[in-house]
Amino acid sequence: MIKREQPEVLPGADPNSDCQTTPPIEDSLPADTVVHQDDHDDDDDHEHSVTWDAVDNQTGSTLDAWRSPQSGWATVLERLTLAIEKPINRLTGFTELNPFYHTGTIATFLLIIVGLTGIYLFMFFQYGFDASYYAVNRLEEQFIGRTIRALHKYASGALVITTLLHAYRTLFMERFRGPRWLAWVTGMVMTAFLWIAGVTGYWLVWDQRAQLITEEFTRWLNTLTSSATDFQIYLVTAEQTGLSWSILLIILAVHVLLFVTTAVFFWLHIKRLNRPKWIPDVQWVTGMGLVLLVGAIIFPAGMLPQANMSQAPGVVTFDPIFLFFLPFAGTPIATTIWVGLLLFGLLFTAIPWILRRPQKVTASGEKRPFTPPPVNIIKDRCTGCTKCALDCPYGAIQMVERHDGKRHKFIAIEDPKLCVSCGICVGSCDGVAVTMGNTPPEMLWETVSAQLTLARGKVPVEEMTVVFTCERHASHGAKPYLPNSGDDYTAIAEAQHIEVIAVPCAGTLPPDMLTRTLDTGVAGVKVIGCPPDDCVNREGNVWMAARLSRKRVPRLRKPYANAPITAVWLPPNQFEEALQVKPIMEQPEDGGEPQPNYLASRRLYRSFGWKNLLIAFALLAFVLGIQILTTDLPFNPYPNPSAGVRVVITEPAMPYGRYLDETAVANNNLQLRLDIDGETIATYDYDAVVFAPDAEPFFVEQPLESGTYHVNLSIVDDNDDTVMMLFDSTETLAAGETLQLGTSRDMQKRELSPSAPKPPPSS
Repeated sequence: MIKREQPEVLPGADPNSDCQTTPPIEDSLPADTVVHQDDHDDDDDHEHSVTWDAVDNQTGSTLDAWRSPQSGWATVLERLTLAIEKPINRLTGFTELNPFYHTGTIATFLLIIVGLTGIYLFMFFQYGFDASYYAVNRLEEQFIGRTIRALHKYASGALVITTLLHAYRTLFMERFRGPRWLAWVTGMVMTAFLWIAGVTGYWLVWDQRAQLITEEFTRWLNTLTSSATDFQIYLVTAEQTGLSWSILLIILAVHVLLFVTTAVFFWLHIKRLNRPKWIPDVQWVTGMGLVLLVGAIIFPAGMLPQANMSQAPGVVTFDPIFLFFLPFAGTPIATTIWVGLLLFGLLFTAIPWILRRPQKVTASGEKRPFTPPPVNIIKDRCTGCTKCALDCPYGAIQMVERHDGKRHKFIAIEDPKLCVSCGICVGSCDGVAVTMGNTPPEMLWETVSAQLTLARGKVPVEEMTVVFTCERHASHGAKPYLPNSGDDYTAIAEAQHIEVIAVPCAGTLPPDMLTRTLDTGVAGVKVIGCPPDDCVNREGNVWMAARLSRKRVPRLRKPYANAPITAVWLPPNQFEEALQVKPIMEQPEDGGEPQPNYLASRRLYRSFGWKNLLIAFALLAFVLGIQILTTDLPFNPYPNPSAGVRVVITEPAMPYGRYLDETAVANNNLQLRLDIDGETIATYDYDAVVFAPDAEPFFVEQPLESGTYHVNLSIVDDNDDTVMMLFDSTETLAAGETLQLGTSRDMQKRELSPSAPKPPPSS
């Protein structure tokens, strides 16, 4: 006895009034079909003006009008990916435990972890070069803080990796075409934002990595704008005046804003999806959570020495996921890398409009890019049962109130702009009221009938198995079995007694189409589709398995519940293995011979045990271990560091203090001069009239070899040859050390030097 379930319909629709039922049809079944003798379901076998059992061969069309072939480049990429995934499926024993099928939901889970751990770290963060560094250092000294910080770091890296893998899978499945361009573009933007957010996260620590990031950011400003000098002046001034909190506050604000913006783009990313799946299954939540937690405990993030603008860093470690650019910073190849990444990102973002669809031969023999036809509702046949709107994965069908005088309350209205041409709605309509494009839906049966007619001359019909498969399988393992594959097709079909028919998606098939095929006298019908959570159209395999298992309307009718109709859900490169899968055998209660349980054989998800889960978790741990070990790669940013002198004077008039007005009257021109070992390195002339209110800042950097130098910084009056000495000292500079002559506030604290003879100009 099969448990009777109420069909799922949209609110407002009544299956009893909107979808009437017909009498049982047991009398029309083949003699060997197993029929259950319990009451007939009221919600099965809906009465419509047209049904799949009654459609005639009238269209003159074939399924080629609906099928959209996979591009050649996409086929190559997917073939390589399937070869990598096959050992993973073998190891775990279940395709359900293949993490590559869950990259989208795993990325969401990781995003949540990053957000929650980020909130915890924010509560203990402080602002300022010293304050920020010591706040993070205090977190590292505590077990909980150290673990949370490492968890934040490793989850952020895993998030970027998972997002890129999700984008790659979306690419070779060509899920960027048509209305899916929005998901693709928002996904690319999210990836960029996540990467920048990660860089700012490293910047916030204000250690030697942050120092290198600052130097690269300064080079960027110098290349793209004229504000690099202003930024350097602001940076040094903030460091020496204790006002660096504003810099860290800005970086933190950017960091948080990027995360919030990513969340907004994530909403746009799934905006056009019906029933978006947010979180992965419990085994992935448990596995990812445990693996990340153990990794964070065993491998703390650690600390580098604090940033010191007066000393070049020695050997540091960097994260190649976020800081891949650091080893190339300051080299001629750096610009090429940045320009290449920018062009690469723009190119990939524009893929929906750049990559044309594969070509197909038209009736006139001309090759043209094929645009799959969108959904089309045949309004006269629609009974308003809401099944097509409920099943559509992309919200391309809406139900509205009916005002054409018919007894049904609703009518389905299509939105071609949202349709991806998956055909799932065709399989959901047992009233033959949904089609794709202008081709009548009867074409689906016409194709099956025509192919069976041709096959009967080669294989006895009672020995033949009809196999329905999706376009993805047709581009890989099923390709040699299709009628258009050449001479091999005849030999394979005759040898294995099979006839393969490809449809856009497994969900395109109405259950009544399978039963009608079985009624032609064939030995059996088999559906071969994509594994769980790996359907190109999101839910095609889910709905098809539910229909065949009598869990979702339109159901496989009860008399066919244990008929020889099977379903196998395997990757596209395992089509031959799918052909060999036998139905589940069960021992009867009376102890007779085992009998096939076809109903149980159609289910999509299978039960797995702890052994399978442990193998899957071990694979996760292995991948995370590689990520952790490659997160701190050592490198020396300055193999041969030089010394140098850096002068930053933001307010050159400040050393004059209360004597400024008298000086301004007496002088017409002042010169700020830096001399090293008697040689003038840099000068800047100031007009005394504007010297006080609006003096330009003085900034200069001079690289030097390591050694001892006499450094002289002074303001020279060109009229009376007087000199105000700001700095006059002999300094020994080691490799990588920079003598930084401070801000105007520091000079104000100095006692003004007496006038001295003007030093001679350098020769």
